[in-house]
Amino acid sequence: MPDLQKPLNGTRILYSVLNWGLGHATRSSVLIRALIERGAEVHIASDGDALKVLSKQFPDAIAHELPSYKIRYSKNGASLFSLLLQASSSLKVMGREFEAVKKLHRMHQFDGIISDNRPASWIGGIPSVYLSHQIRLKAGKLSRILTKQHHRMYCKFSEVWIPDMADRQLSGELSKVPRKGPRFRYIGWLSRLEPKEELRNKDWAVVLSGPEPARSEWEKQIMQEHSEWPGEGVIVRGKPGGQASESAAIIDYLDAEGLSNLYARTHVIIARSGYSTLMDLAVAGKRAILVPTPGQPEQEYLGEHLRERDGWQVLKQGEEIGKTLKTLISKDDPAKELIELPEDLFRLFEGE
Repeated sequence: MPDLQKPLNGTRILYSVLNWGLGHATRSSVLIRALIERGAEVHIASDGDALKVLSKQFPDAIAHELPSYKIRYSKNGASLFSLLLQASSSLKVMGREFEAVKKLHRMHQFDGIISDNRPASWIGGIPSVYLSHQIRLKAGKLSRILTKQHHRMYCKFSEVWIPDMADRQLSGELSKVPRKGPRFRYIGWLSRLEPKEELRNKDWAVVLSGPEPARSEWEKQIMQEHSEWPGEGVIVRGKPGGQASESAAIIDYLDAEGLSNLYARTHVIIARSGYSTLMDLAVAGKRAILVPTPGQPEQEYLGEHLRERDGWQVLKQGEEIGKTLKTLISKDDPAKELIELPEDLFRLFEGE
């Protein structure tokens, strides 16, 4: 039997993460931890809150700042148009990112690279992995052309890892792979949450997330109406380094340990339908009310996909949450899922 768990002692890996909300950072933390446990020397490259969170979580890893895309949603929800206006500047940032990664490689001589949705973070001549569940992009009339452009970008990588289950896809059509391209691997759900003993003392928790200004707009709505909801709950603002609140029911940010404890003592989670959040909910076995970010086609699709397939509760931002919450509080939790990474996941970086 071949050894599927070869150590990576001395193997130097650059791990690049997109700073778009905190979902990419939280799911990537699972793989970064696994690499470190196998003995790899991990260099983390990102910007903004994603770099801040990962640097704090992995203080012994070497951190590098990459150029920022500074992607924002418009307040009226017309995010597709807003993103199109930013496309030209994003391409320029990709060029700067590619040069920054090459410079880092000249300095540190990496043995491999993993990029979570940063297609400019690749290095010719060494093993490279692109991590994404968005193989087919949802962008209205532009879906087909943007999917083709994305395909051309990730084809530069040795492999594409899809954080989903091949036989139970949370991502639906998003992770349907094309006939041609690099090697695609479904690697299972990536959740930072750890199993905790259920100590139920909260009826609900709101976990705010996502890029600005959409996150703050939703926070305003929650603050205005949560006092009318049934039971007791907690609001997690999703703001690393924010100011402490005088209210024990309002928390700026929770790390993986804190969020695991919160899920263990909470019956219903109210959250965006971002993919990393969906993986956390599935693994923890939690009932949820999903509120997709207005104008973000991917989150709207994922919410509708899970509503139709599994009966998840999905509301539009601005719709009343209290009535739906009252119904869910009376129901039992779904079953938890035990997820493990493939034993041979890192073989690409093991060498001879």
